[in-house]
Amino acid sequence: MTCIDGVEGRERRGLPSSFNVALRIAENVNMTGNSTNGLQEQLEAAIDATGVTGASLAIWDGTALHTAVAGVRNSVTGDPMTVDTVMHIGSITKVMNTVLLMQLVDEGRIALEDPVVKHLPELRLSDQEAPKKIGCCMLVNHTSGINGEWLPEYGPDRERIVDSMERCVELDQLHAPGEATSYCNMATVIAGYLTQKLRGVSWYTLMKTRIYEPLEMRHALVDPLDTPRFRCSVGDLTNPKTAKMVQTTRPFLAPSFAPAGSTQMTSAADLVTFARAQLNGGVGLNGVRILSERSAARMVEPTTAFVSPAWQMGLGWMILPGGVLSHGGSGPGVYSQLYAHPASGRVLALLTNCDRGAALEPIIVAPILESWTGIKGSTSKRLSGPVNTKPYEGAYENNLRRVDVFTCDGSLSLRMTAKMDLVDNDTNRGDPPPSVALHALGDDVFEAVRLPGTPPAEYRFVQPDSNGRMRFLATGLRLLVRTQ
Repeated sequence: MTCIDGVEGRERRGLPSSFNVALRIAENVNMTGNSTNGLQEQLEAAIDATGVTGASLAIWDGTALHTAVAGVRNSVTGDPMTVDTVMHIGSITKVMNTVLLMQLVDEGRIALEDPVVKHLPELRLSDQEAPKKIGCCMLVNHTSGINGEWLPEYGPDRERIVDSMERCVELDQLHAPGEATSYCNMATVIAGYLTQKLRGVSWYTLMKTRIYEPLEMRHALVDPLDTPRFRCSVGDLTNPKTAKMVQTTRPFLAPSFAPAGSTQMTSAADLVTFARAQLNGGVGLNGVRILSERSAARMVEPTTAFVSPAWQMGLGWMILPGGVLSHGGSGPGVYSQLYAHPASGRVLALLTNCDRGAALEPIIVAPILESWTGIKGSTSKRLSGPVNTKPYEGAYENNLRRVDVFTCDGSLSLRMTAKMDLVDNDTNRGDPPPSVALHALGDDVFEAVRLPGTPPAEYRFVQPDSNGRMRFLATGLRLLVRTQ
């Protein structure tokens, strides 16, 4: 068996090490304080260096809005990216979904401490006791424990939000409610369903009438039927066999998961408009209030923390070092990020139509966040010498993915397999997915490069059992349970 490390393997295949080129650009970026000089040139250079299909960037520096676009919005037609292009924001939708929930709190129609079954007595999970212990707040701070990363799709006629609710009965628990923190799409869908049930109005309509229209977000859509009215991007994916980019055949994921982020598209500038309302205590730039000051504050107060990465979690928002609010999004050829800094009132939105979009983070985003907080991004240092691989070997799973961790040529490697098709290159058909080498960082933490040109991902093993074998693998905000 041959194990290929992302960067080294790429160089052996004769492909350019674009991540190294990108880092050299990042070293020359000078973006401190309110300065955004050369933003357009920097974004264009970053696109060229990384091979990202297209990107739209909007920054509110506390005084003015700066925008830049580069690349194409559709790699097949070659149509250029524009400032008014709407792009998938993926799971950033979860922040807006939380606003809809908190509006119910403002009106006294629910309390965050209420068990969900108080308002959704029809909710059924595989563990019949779990719904009684899941509070409304657990739906939006990822502590519900529901093993609901995704659900199989059943075709357009069976993909309403209410349909996903009926399928919850198939879902077990990764952990007991409130016992740990693990990113959960299904919990967010339940929160979205709760808002539409209590208001008697479609969730899609609530997004438009209670967020878009009050904030005057004119380049935003959440119903795919609205796409003809906008310039829309289409995502590109990396072919795992050739490392070349191909356009996705699935521009939208199942609408039954819309509250988790499967359908929403906005411009980068409109996304900044939304985040500025959060920083302004729930009041939009036009003076219209969408959320009480208290609820806006509660959304950014830490409630729990993830294992990997070790970020705090508010309600809807993640809280990074230096007090930066953040949420990202992904999907078929989608990488999106939203950052807001309450202390300085600054906001940044980066949207890309490419699964390699994370390669822009160290070039464009990291210097700006450092200017906001004064905190430099940490650089991991790999350990040298042999590592005892036995405690980590095994299979770790949630309901969407299985990660097999095994020893290869004396070192630890992993192979990630999808249990259901989510994006075009996620299929189990054909050859098995490639394995990637894990590099030890110490304290049961490893890293691996899974996509060409992107920063390494962290993998942290936690909670050893009585035999010293790890119970969980934590990665990308998620806990995967050992099953073998």
